[in-house]
Amino acid sequence: MFDAPFDRVEASAPFADSDWFHACRQTQTPYVVIRHTEQRADVLWDFVTLPECCDAAIRAHFEALEQAARAIFLRYADAESHLRVKPTLIGFDRLPIEQAEAAADALYALVATYLPGARRATVTPPPTATAPLPTRSNPQAGQHARQASKSPHIVPDRESLSLHVVIPI
Repeated sequence: MFDAPFDRVEASAPFADSDWFHACRQTQTPYVVIRHTEQRADVLWDFVTLPECCDAAIRAHFEALEQAARAIFLRYADAESHLRVKPTLIGFDRLPIEQAEAAADALYALVATYLPGARRATVTPPPTATAPLPTRSNPQAGQHARQASKSPHIVPDRESLSLHVVIPI
């Protein structure tokens, strides 16, 4: 029925329960969606489709989830991107459009480790098999080699209880 473990929605579309949302709720699997414009995309995961037992597992292992989500984000982010991590939501905001699908695949795989019977990820998730294809505007898609002087750092946002990554340029 679906060709990927996430939905793609234009950013201008209203927030509504999609067929993908209902499929995730029925199967109790991670709800991951890409909301995109022509240049940028937000990759979002929301816990609402997971079984109740996952809530306790996510909260008990939140630090590991946060670290793994951060590692995925840093793999696909650039200077305009932002990270939000909460026990009930993970958001990779303003990713380059070319990176969104690979980030969504990796985020889905991470959250799926919290499903009943799944083995928990103890290290950074491996790169996904569906890495983005290079484009003319981004021939090095998926290869984020950064100089040490320009390495990203995490800044906590105490008001929204989320984290933002700042990448010096």
